[in-house]
Amino acid sequence: MNVLVLAFGKVAGGLTALGVVALVLAVVGLYYVLRDDGLTGGAKAMWIVLVLFFPILGPSVYFAVRSDW
Repeated sequence: MNVLVLAFGKVAGGLTALGVVALVLAVVGLYYVLRDDGLTGGAKAMWIVLVLFFPILGPSVYFAVRSDW
């Protein structure tokens, strides 16, 4: 039983770190999307939805595609 508790604790700790990374990426991604004057209103809305629904993948794609940030 103790092994199961230790294993669950390590998984929960890993998910917590991933959650912090996702939160930071989402906040930074939203900041840059909202600051980007080169995007139209519809494009901004699309990027905001992408960043909010996919908090790791969305900002990563934004930073890769919009290299002028």
